[in-house]
Amino acid sequence: MMYIDEQNEQFKLAFAMVTETDRNIFLTGKAGTGKTTFLKFLKEHCNKNMVVVAPTGVAAINAGGVTIHSFFQLPLGLYLPDAKKGFGLNEHVVDRNTLLKNLRINGVKRKIFQELELLVIDEVSMLRCDTLDEIDTALRYIRKSNLPFGGVQVLFIGDLYQLPPVVNDRDKDLLDEHYKSPFFFQAKVLQQSTPVFIELKKIYRQNEQAFIDILNRLRNNQLNPEDYDLLNKRYHPNFRDRDNRYITLTTHNAKADAINREELFKLNTITHEFKGEVKGDFGDKQYPTALELKLKEGAQVMFIKNDSSPEKRYYNGKIVTICKIEDGEIWVKFPDTDEVLQVEQETWDNISYTHNDEKNEIEEKIAGSFTQYPLRLAWAITIHKSQGLTFENAIIDAGESFAPGQVYVALSRCTSLDGLVLHSRITPRALHTDNRIYHFNSGELDPESLTQLLNEEKIKYQQKVLQAMFDWHKMKDYAYQLEEATLITKNLRENEKIIATIKDFVTQCHEQEIVANKFRSELQMLMNDAIFTKDERKISDRAAKAIAYFTKQIHENLLQPLQQYAASLDSKQRTKKYMAIVQQVESGWWHKMDTLQKASYNGALIATDLQPFKKDKAIEVIKKKTAGDSAKESLAYFMAGKSIEEIAKIRGYVNSTIENHLFQYVQNGELEISRFLEEADLEKIRVAHEAMQSETDAGLTALRDRLDGAYTWTQLRMALGHLKRMQTV
Repeated sequence: MMYIDEQNEQFKLAFAMVTETDRNIFLTGKAGTGKTTFLKFLKEHCNKNMVVVAPTGVAAINAGGVTIHSFFQLPLGLYLPDAKKGFGLNEHVVDRNTLLKNLRINGVKRKIFQELELLVIDEVSMLRCDTLDEIDTALRYIRKSNLPFGGVQVLFIGDLYQLPPVVNDRDKDLLDEHYKSPFFFQAKVLQQSTPVFIELKKIYRQNEQAFIDILNRLRNNQLNPEDYDLLNKRYHPNFRDRDNRYITLTTHNAKADAINREELFKLNTITHEFKGEVKGDFGDKQYPTALELKLKEGAQVMFIKNDSSPEKRYYNGKIVTICKIEDGEIWVKFPDTDEVLQVEQETWDNISYTHNDEKNEIEEKIAGSFTQYPLRLAWAITIHKSQGLTFENAIIDAGESFAPGQVYVALSRCTSLDGLVLHSRITPRALHTDNRIYHFNSGELDPESLTQLLNEEKIKYQQKVLQAMFDWHKMKDYAYQLEEATLITKNLRENEKIIATIKDFVTQCHEQEIVANKFRSELQMLMNDAIFTKDERKISDRAAKAIAYFTKQIHENLLQPLQQYAASLDSKQRTKKYMAIVQQVESGWWHKMDTLQKASYNGALIATDLQPFKKDKAIEVIKKKTAGDSAKESLAYFMAGKSIEEIAKIRGYVNSTIENHLFQYVQNGELEISRFLEEADLEKIRVAHEAMQSETDAGLTALRDRLDGAYTWTQLRMALGHLKRMQTV
């Protein structure tokens, strides 16, 4: 589990802005400032229904997400929403009607779109403006909302000074007619919703101030003669790496491949071939390294993944030399320490997103995987593929630089000037920083203004979330869905008693909606008053009473009758499809009640005196293969001695899903806490947790900090579940 760098104010502000508001955000920063780290931290700690996408397959795998085109099912081609096809327009142009007509969104995908709260777009420098407008169009259409992105919060992550969008010659003239530039910030939708600009400042990759200053001026087209002189002192066109320490960064794939082939051929050792394994859905354009990896003893290679073991012995981009290949095993030597390490295979997961109906949450599921040694030949690599990597020693051959930002990307991979060698001089002709990027990046707020904006937006977001809790529109849809299913199911539609029962259910939903709408109006007036009085206690007090009222109404007038109705159906009436709808409606209402019971405002639980309603076990009688069975299957594997990680891999889920399954059984007492913690450790956690109850931040992160990180997140979560159960026994 990752922690926030407490000294990094921008990091903390960005995380708060993403998780505690619904504003769109552009998170940027120079190379090595921790953008990738931020995304990983966000995925671990954000409670919003989130999806991560990226422009390319490799970028998506690295970000732990999916490609933009696969997630949104976007057609290939230039998107011009108002274009009229005909004379002068090629068939590759996509207009709004063509886009919407070709959207293939199934039921599960539709639910994901409807429940989506946060869309993260990584490596946004490569995102084209028209593609962003396609995303906006699709989200508005599917979510039936005219708000930008259909009301979904969007986090853009990337450095615009790095690799730009790709626009081929065929599209350039047409794109120029409709957009000022191909960059994402020129999209029409952002004219309606300008993102908050936050720049990460703290540089983790370089610590040599003179080099950092040069990189900063390079980004802004401000290199001075002294900078060129200092850089070009590193110009050594005939430099040859004698010790297998340097990697050459060049502009073209063909050149990098040729260098690697030539150097590998020079080695007078046997060629060994290591074949990787692909399972499920994992496209060849997503491969992080060769599926058939050809290596020799003496070859210079680099790791292409951070060490997943606790020792963290290497990082993505670390250069090493193969010192031994024997019996299908690979051993490498670290040039700086002469340490020898046996390399283990690693697995990259290609995820997909699914919807958990019972929890009403978006979950990650493993769609496919790629297993191979985390190595690639490293005498040379393209600048494009080096993005995100760190090198201690690099030869830069950027004399033929053809894309804006390539020289900056290449130089910023290096940790210092001392480890840098230039095979071609750096001249003004090789630099192509777009001034439009500079003007867009000038929209940054100072820390004080950003903090003030955060505080304002937090209040708005809290009020919006609280208002949404009393929106009964979706709940009424559940009732109508059940009524329609009852009327069209053959063995039910002629039973007057059943029809009357369901109609009463619909009536109850409608009556609750009327009361909920009246309360929402009252709540809005209280919120408006709080703007002037600065007293928000009335909001919490009134919301607490409303939650108590509605949870009682839902339980007595909807859930209990629904459970009794389901249990009364005989085997002939329990068609699989119909019972699935009954289960979905029941799960939807349980989720609604759970949301109300756990509602918070200003960081505090609202319904503090409410006795939580729990699911009645009577409904289990009617369940067949449902989400509950999935948890039971995870429990069975765990009881058989499998770890959470092993179960996740076997079942094709992420670790957190399996953890949630087991947590249910710890909380209800069916799974002993002793399988996770010794009694003495449980007591330490209990004492620490009780000591924190009066503190504002009493979450898992604060608890782990108090215990000096001695326990895993899984152990802490299971402990709290067990302690909560013991309080109610």
